[in-house]
Amino acid sequence: MYRIMLSTCIAILATAIVAGVAIGSSSTTNGLLVYEAHSGKHLQLFTVKPDGTGTRQVTHFTDSDAVWPEWSPDGKQIVFERDVFKSGQVVRAAISVINADGSGPRSLTPTGLNGRPSWSTDGRTIVFNTLVPGKQATVSVMSADGRHPRTVASVPLPAKGFAAFNSPRFSPDGKRIAFVWIKDSGTAIFTVGASGAGLKQLTPWKNQVADKIGWSPDGSRIAFSSPEFGGRPGVSANVYTVRPDGSGRVELTHDRGGEVNNGFDSWSPDGTKIAFASNRGGTYSIYAMNTDGTSVVQITKGTEAHHAAWGSHL
Repeated sequence: MYRIMLSTCIAILATAIVAGVAIGSSSTTNGLLVYEAHSGKHLQLFTVKPDGTGTRQVTHFTDSDAVWPEWSPDGKQIVFERDVFKSGQVVRAAISVINADGSGPRSLTPTGLNGRPSWSTDGRTIVFNTLVPGKQATVSVMSADGRHPRTVASVPLPAKGFAAFNSPRFSPDGKRIAFVWIKDSGTAIFTVGASGAGLKQLTPWKNQVADKIGWSPDGSRIAFSSPEFGGRPGVSANVYTVRPDGSGRVELTHDRGGEVNNGFDSWSPDGTKIAFASNRGGTYSIYAMNTDGTSVVQITKGTEAHHAAWGSHL
């Protein structure tokens, strides 16, 4: 399924990075989380406070699924993927936005299969995946209003087998985009310059990477989970972080045996916590932990929940 600010004290900074700890800003609020969960026949978007209270349904679509939500930097909008199905297959996937109160949903991509959107830190740009069946997969960017789309990475689809990109995310400074590259031989994390130059592989194909990744707010780490849920029989998926050059891999969750899986979802805005999905309680729910893997708390309960994104507004 799972399809630190710069410090004048260099020694403290280095220790924090090795331990997988992000040094956050006390002026940043860890606000609402938005996530996807079933309501009736479709997946809908919900918001919840970090303490697990105040759950509220945002979307109420009767003809499609709302998945992969991400907050705009100002907390006023949510960008997400809206999937329309026919005979059990996605026939249209649109990058859509909706106001935080659930009003004003609108599509930014009128045609095609487009998904996994995320905002740039300044809120001016959205990065997303596109799949053109039989032709190519791309990582693309466009203005926040849906105009001026352009491709920053692409791969032709093989005659046999599979290839795709997943979970593109801008670095906090907007200079690079991290994404997951999927092909038959495995999955790996890459980064590329926002202009499309300077492609770099961070993780090996053989280790596999689950679907969602994310930069720490200060850009010093990238979090991910590995392997894909159920990708290796008897092997549990766990959450890790790695430096943007591919070094310093740190494991944050430590389940084994394949029964319990943990999938990275989101860094907290202040950089001190990580939200992740886990079935450690039976049903997949959203949890939060410190960035060294300690102090795990459950946020959602009941209905299965995935792909949480943490905002800074309550």
